[in-house]
Amino acid sequence: MLHPALSWIPALSGCRAPSFRFAAACLVLAAAASAAGDRAPADNRAAQVKAEGQPIADRGDGTYLNPILPGDYPDPSVVRVGYDYYMTHTPGTAVPGLLVWHSRDLVNWRPLGPALTKPVGDVWAPDISFRGGEFIIYFPAMVTDPDGTRRRTNFVITAKDPAGPWSEPIDLRVGGIDPCPIADEAGNRYLYLSGGMMIRLAADGKKTEGQPVKAYAGWPIPADWNIECFCLESPKLFRRGGYYYLVSAQGGTAGPSTSHMAVVARAMSPAGPWTNMPSNPLLRTRHRAERWWSQGHGTILEAADGTWWMMYHAYENDFRSLGRSTLLVPVEWTEDGWPRIPEGADPGGPLRKPAGESVGHGFPLSDDFVSERLGLPWRRWGAAAGPGEFRPGGGVLRVQARGASAGEGAMLTVMALNHSYEAQVEVEVPAGTEAGLLLVYDREFFGGLEMSGYHHETFRTWGTLKIALFAAGTGTAEFRDFRYRGL
Repeated sequence: MLHPALSWIPALSGCRAPSFRFAAACLVLAAAASAAGDRAPADNRAAQVKAEGQPIADRGDGTYLNPILPGDYPDPSVVRVGYDYYMTHTPGTAVPGLLVWHSRDLVNWRPLGPALTKPVGDVWAPDISFRGGEFIIYFPAMVTDPDGTRRRTNFVITAKDPAGPWSEPIDLRVGGIDPCPIADEAGNRYLYLSGGMMIRLAADGKKTEGQPVKAYAGWPIPADWNIECFCLESPKLFRRGGYYYLVSAQGGTAGPSTSHMAVVARAMSPAGPWTNMPSNPLLRTRHRAERWWSQGHGTILEAADGTWWMMYHAYENDFRSLGRSTLLVPVEWTEDGWPRIPEGADPGGPLRKPAGESVGHGFPLSDDFVSERLGLPWRRWGAAAGPGEFRPGGGVLRVQARGASAGEGAMLTVMALNHSYEAQVEVEVPAGTEAGLLLVYDREFFGGLEMSGYHHETFRTWGTLKIALFAAGTGTAEFRDFRYRGL
C-alpha cells in the first residue's frame, strides 16, 4: 500500500562537529498529494534548476560568486579546446562516474554525461586533456583483481567527442594517484603522479614505458605551519612561454583548515629540474574565519581571451558535510613569470566573470521517473547493481530489494547542494521489504525514514552527506515523484 505522509526533520542546522556544522535537511516521505504542481517545465532545464533553489554562481550582472559547482565536486580538472572548456571530477565509488561538463565562460557548466559507465573500483582525482583530436582522461583507482588482490593503479580512456562514447578503460599498471600528462616540444609524453613521481608514456599515451622516477621533491613547508601531512599530490602541468609549470597540492586534504595548499614550480623541461616559486604557496586558507577551507588541488588554464584562471576545490566553512565544492579565481603573472592571485580577488566574495557565453548551468535533481534511463543525478552506491535492480520508466522507479538492512540494500544516491534543503518521494512498500529515503555517507546513515509498516529509525555519522533511496529485504519497492528543493 502507499503509506500516508510522514515527515522527519533532524535538528541539524545547529549541530556542530569540530569546526563545521551539517547542512539542515528535511526528508519527507510523501503521500499522493505531492508537490507535482510546483514542477518547472520538463523541457526547461534552467527553469527547473532555478525552481529547485539550487545555488547558481552567475549573478547576472557580469560577476559570479563561488562555488562554481556546489556540492561534492572535488579534484577538478579542466581543459580548453578553442572557445570551449571541459571539466571532470573525482567520482569515488559512484557509478556512473567521471561526469564531463561543458562551458564557454568557466562559470556556467552544462553536463554532457559520464565518461565511466562501468564500475572499476574506487576512482580518485582524474585529469582530462585533449591531444591529436582526441579527448583523454587519466584516472587512478583502487581495484580488486579476480583473485581478490587489491591494488592501486591508473587507467586511461579516450573519446573523439567529450559527450562520448568513451573507450573501455586501459589499465596502465602503474601505482600512485592524481595522474597528469605532459608532452615536450619533440612530442615525448610523460605522466606525473603523486609524490613527485614521473613515468614515460608511449607515443599514443595509452601505455607506460620503464619505471616511475622521482622528478619533483615538493616545496618545503615551514615547520610551524598547522598541516595534516606533507602529502605531495595533484600534479597539474602546463606550458607558458619558455617554461613548463607544475602546480601541486601539499599539506593534506581534510585536516586543519590551513593544511591544504597549492604550490608552483617551473622548469625548462617537463622532466625537470624544478625550481619552486619564491612566493609559494599560490593558494591557501590562512585563517579559520575565511569562507573557504582546505583550498587546493588547482588547475591553472588560459582562457580563450588570454586571461588566466585557476579552478580548484575547497570545503565551505561550517558546511563541510556538503563536501569539496569547485571554485574559480583569476590568476595574473608577475614580471618574472610567476602566477599569483590578484590582490583583492577574494574567493569568498563576488568576482568579475570571465568572458564568454553561457551554455546554461547544472541539472535538476528532482525526477519524475518517466524516462527508462536513470537521470544524471542518480549514482548507484556500494555493490554493483544486479540485472534489473533499478528500473525507471512510466513515472515509477522500481527497485529490487536485496540485503537484510539498509546498509546491505539496493541504493541510489543524489548529491545535496544547498545549506538547507528538502527532499521528498512517494514509496510503495510490499510485504517483506524495507524501503525509504536516507541521508548517507559511505553506507552509514545520518538519519532518515526506513519503512517496514510504519517503522522509523535514525542513525548518525560524520562526513559528506548524500540523499539516498534504498530497498532491502525481498520484493520490489516503487518510488514516484522524487523532489529536491533548496530552502
